[in-house]
Amino acid sequence: MIKSIVCSFFLVISIISTAQEPKKPSSSETYQQLKALNFLGNVLYIAAHPDDENTSLITYFSKDINAKTTYLSLTRGDGGQNLIGSELSEKLGIIRTQELLNARRIDGGQQWFSRAIDFGYSKTPEETLELWDKEKILSDVVWAIRKHRPDVIINRFDHRTSGSTHGHHTSSAILSTEAFELAGQKDKFTDQLEFVKPWSPKRAFFNTSWWFYGSQEAFEKADKTNLIELEINTYYPLEGLSNNEISALSRSQHKSQGFGNTGFRGDKIEYIELIKGDKLEGNNPFAGTDTSWNRIPEGKAIGKILNQVEDDFDFRQPWKSVPELLKAKTLIDNIEDEFWRTQKSQQIISIITASLGLFTEARSDNPYANPGDAVEIELEVINRSPEEIHLKSISQSGRSLDINSTLLENNKDYKFSSQFELNLSDSVTQTGSEENYTTPYWLEKQPKLGLYTVNDRKLIGLPESPKPLLFTFEFDIDGTPFKITKPLIYKYNDPVKGEVYQDFGILPEASLSMEEEVYMFKNSNKKTIEVNVKAFTKNLSGQLELNIPKGWNVSPRVQQVNLKNKGESKTFAFEVTPTAFGEVKVTPELKLADKTLRKKVSTIDYDHIGTHNLIENSTAKLVNLNIQISDKKVAYINGAGSSVPDNLRDLGFDVEEFTAESITKELLANFDVAIMGIRVYNIYDVLSYKQDVLFDFVENGGTMLVQYNTNRGLKTENIAPFGMRISRDRVTEEKAEVRFINPEHPVLNSPNKIVKEDFEGWVQERGLYFPDQWSKELTPILSMNDKNETPKDSSILIGNYGKGHYIYTGLSFFRELPAGVAGAYKLMANLISIE
Repeated sequence: MIKSIVCSFFLVISIISTAQEPKKPSSSETYQQLKALNFLGNVLYIAAHPDDENTSLITYFSKDINAKTTYLSLTRGDGGQNLIGSELSEKLGIIRTQELLNARRIDGGQQWFSRAIDFGYSKTPEETLELWDKEKILSDVVWAIRKHRPDVIINRFDHRTSGSTHGHHTSSAILSTEAFELAGQKDKFTDQLEFVKPWSPKRAFFNTSWWFYGSQEAFEKADKTNLIELEINTYYPLEGLSNNEISALSRSQHKSQGFGNTGFRGDKIEYIELIKGDKLEGNNPFAGTDTSWNRIPEGKAIGKILNQVEDDFDFRQPWKSVPELLKAKTLIDNIEDEFWRTQKSQQIISIITASLGLFTEARSDNPYANPGDAVEIELEVINRSPEEIHLKSISQSGRSLDINSTLLENNKDYKFSSQFELNLSDSVTQTGSEENYTTPYWLEKQPKLGLYTVNDRKLIGLPESPKPLLFTFEFDIDGTPFKITKPLIYKYNDPVKGEVYQDFGILPEASLSMEEEVYMFKNSNKKTIEVNVKAFTKNLSGQLELNIPKGWNVSPRVQQVNLKNKGESKTFAFEVTPTAFGEVKVTPELKLADKTLRKKVSTIDYDHIGTHNLIENSTAKLVNLNIQISDKKVAYINGAGSSVPDNLRDLGFDVEEFTAESITKELLANFDVAIMGIRVYNIYDVLSYKQDVLFDFVENGGTMLVQYNTNRGLKTENIAPFGMRISRDRVTEEKAEVRFINPEHPVLNSPNKIVKEDFEGWVQERGLYFPDQWSKELTPILSMNDKNETPKDSSILIGNYGKGHYIYTGLSFFRELPAGVAGAYKLMANLISIE
């Protein structure tokens, strides 16, 4: 039951999808929204990953043409690397999802996804579509077409280039071209028709350029009969920016990929090639489609009103347009076609709200609550216009707040407090998790190798989980009913950042987290495993134990947990001793009076994306290795984010971490081995003049181990003391056969004997960016290749230099060690221990 404490109210806009600072549109932005309201046309841009999209073209279609422009990224970028932190896999996918949403806020587009998982580089679409389960992802693309009803589809990649580029890229285009034909057929993917209707787009294009032709010269000679040439770098006086300046700001949101971009002014041409649909009619991709309000039967009357509103819009007094906008909204609410009714209703609600200067907010005094909690909220609303606005009612999931009808006086700020019980049966989330906690919906269930498990059809494609608590406010504006909703948020003031918004979430009573996801045990030695219990409720009391298979001894068996305050945490230590070699899973369990908790709450927090929680089962892998390691001291020079230093420490190596800038002769003199972090030569300019220090270290008896770097953007070509050229060669099949070129080489024999079985259980890939040229001083150790390809012999290259050893390896230790791959640990131990 909702209990009102102080009489007042609030209003919310449902289109705000994240806890970013609420959009407070200027008059120029409101006018831009009005132009989009008067355009009835949609574009769907399709590619494989975050950062694949052409932000220039998205900006052009959304801001110049005023079409609703959606980017369908088939994956969330889970298989990429992370330049801003250590998060990989699903956590990186969360970061890149939010970066895409940031980009769309800037370029004006919308964001959508399929269930496909980015499993790393793929050489062919055949491999990709097998791992993705082609039929399911094809279904998702058809679903996106039917949901967004694009007149124009634009593929970022060419469906005719199988095997010549990233398999994910080509697959996105293949799926798009197939879905173009299928989306309009009533007998295809009939399970969707409960929610959407068949839809046939007008045309499909490929966003081509000279790059796809190999050179500018080849492109100039090419037949352009089926190409449309678009001059896209429009200057927008209302924003004070050109199209490409906006595009650069959008692209720069891909911070985890290091895609900061500088905009430019002047002409820019984009080309789109017709590949499906109606033949071209001039230079307009929408040719033959009426994109005015005349497109729908009820549109003539609506268009007459709204076109006049656009002509008469007063930037100084935008509320003057509200009476006519309300007339148009009444007509829009009666559009028979649900698709246009919903799309245009959302747009006009946003425009009316902005024109009135109507600011509303509902905030909790906490960023989270538990199921059944009483939640305190503060509400604020202000009408900054002379229009007559009455608040009629407020409700949350059908439960009404007891308030009187109130006239909102111009520029008077109304605030009040309220309390309600968090009844999850009334929550809008209802995503199927056992406790309905707030977590990314696509991560609630165990995924398959290339496909997220999402059983609720209505969730598929959404960029985020629905907000757990929505409030509906009904107003009367000049005699016209006006209803809007907004999610509950948490807001606080930071001394440095100022006002900070955060999503309100529903969390378990406690988080049980272990420091590592994988614990490596050496030769059955005991190890201490610590479980951190963080309370998300007051007076947390229960018994904590480790659920572990028989054959592993744990002491103590049970520990008592008593935490009085929310946010309080305590770490509990268990001594674990293995009794057999191999691996097992362990789960901490906290037994409360009425339930057993097994979840952990991981927080991802960056300034550019805000704070996001991932709630998942708390488990870790325990691996008991029969392994020998040396007592060599390791200096780890950090590159892009990875957990390799922690993984090595966990095994027993003495590892210290340093920045590239800190490398000196004196520092390295304290170590036996220097390991260069992944992509370090792609990131740090300082290494262009630190190489002599590193090579002197090797010459004087040290071991320098360089992990993979991309061949593009190297800060120095001199990454080895010998001749060596990094290529794009890679082995993407994690089960590819590994052959020993020189079985007697010490690195395969000491201190651990490396055998074929050590290459079983590898994840995602064997390795990447192997050299394709190297001098005779470097000895190849292993040979491997993907199916139907030539052998790749340079995954490990070792050379003697002076008294020491130089090693280059493209093997993906940064993936294998965190995954607890025993053979990878043995091989890395041998590389570090080489004499």
